Amino acid sequence: MKKVAVSFLLGLVFFAACTSDVNKELKSQALEAIEKGDYDLAISHLEQGLQKKPKDAELHYLLGQAYRELQFKDGSQINQLNLEMGEKASAEFKKAIEISPDYKGRKFVVGPYTKIQSIWGAIAMAYVEAGDIDAAVNAFKRGREEGGYYPAIMEYNRNIMASCEPNAILFTNGDNDTYPMWYLQLVDGYRKDINVVNLSLLNVPWYIKQLKNTYPFGDNRVSMNLTEEEIDVLKPQKWQTQTVVIPGSDTENEISWSVAPTINDVAVRVQDVMVMQIVHVNKWQRPVYFSCTVAQVNKINLNPYLSLEGLVMRLVSEKQDISVDRLQKNCFETYTYEGVNDKRFQYIDELHSMYQNYRAGFMLLADFYSREGDLAEVAKTIEFMNAKLPQEKYPWANAKQKKYADSLLRKALKGE
Repeated sequence: MKKVAVSFLLGLVFFAACTSDVNKELKSQALEAIEKGDYDLAISHLEQGLQKKPKDAELHYLLGQAYRELQFKDGSQINQLNLEMGEKASAEFKKAIEISPDYKGRKFVVGPYTKIQSIWGAIAMAYVEAGDIDAAVNAFKRGREEGGYYPAIMEYNRNIMASCEPNAILFTNGDNDTYPMWYLQLVDGYRKDINVVNLSLLNVPWYIKQLKNTYPFGDNRVSMNLTEEEIDVLKPQKWQTQTVVIPGSDTENEISWSVAPTINDVAVRVQDVMVMQIVHVNKWQRPVYFSCTVAQVNKINLNPYLSLEGLVMRLVSEKQDISVDRLQKNCFETYTYEGVNDKRFQYIDELHSMYQNYRAGFMLLADFYSREGDLAEVAKTIEFMNAKLPQEKYPWANAKQKKYADSLLRKALKGE
């Protein structure tokens, strides 16, 4: 009897090992198919794997990614979005979260929470472009129900918008600092005076026309000196490093800066042309900001004229690294920091990266006051930061930065 039991147990172990090997092979084949763009083949491999191991979060995530690729390839195809594929993708990412809330498997850039947010944001935008605002609102709400648009990311985006003066033009980077703002404007009616301008989408004609003609998320349009026909034929332009000028106004000075090629040292992207177009036509009539999440290359060398005010950098006519007064007000009075109490906060790596911008603002303030010899403000700044972003809820990503903050606080409290 013992021999039978042992043989049975060994059989179970052998079966489990074989199943694991098969799933590993299926994942490998699915990843290869995704990278080659053969999404139907990837789906076939992943569905086979899930038949054997239905609780494998990584298989669900990869299946969601394959469906996501079939939803639409890029922003230029927003009008050809496949709703069925989007819903299937969302369901698989949601399943991955249910199995493993702190999902640590293979990721395509971002985790399942952000993937869900992106899917329903794209669906909402497709409805907006089709003129069906009610359906867009429902899509955003569905995205929140599925696992996206969670409190921490919504608070962060609300804080970005709260940084801006009335009627601002705000350039943003990607899904995490764009879709939540559109949600806030369209669903909650928050800060509809702001034009949120996504730099990635600023490469495609339909989106440029939307900014110019309607901006359905808010009350203002973006002024441009381009006809519909000119927008339709926009493409990357051959470019040599040259000086670009924004004329002055009654209250602002003229500025000039050097813009270098952004494509293989020979051309600039459509988005680069459009940023130059928008800030030139604006002529300081409306405040212009860049979200701190925007990559350096996407700021077209405007850095000397971008003044840090917290989660945003404001375009100014006099060179200024930071606006101490605005940074102080935003960090201490404007922003809220309840996101660290969101249960999802601990799970989402890309959110942790974004939250570093809070600490960066506080540390710039503390460093400024230290150089000014204002030890009371140094202590106040670091103690406030530690209270709002406690180590136990949001561990420091950089040990050297934490050591520097601790050193500044210690010296300030000792009066050194």
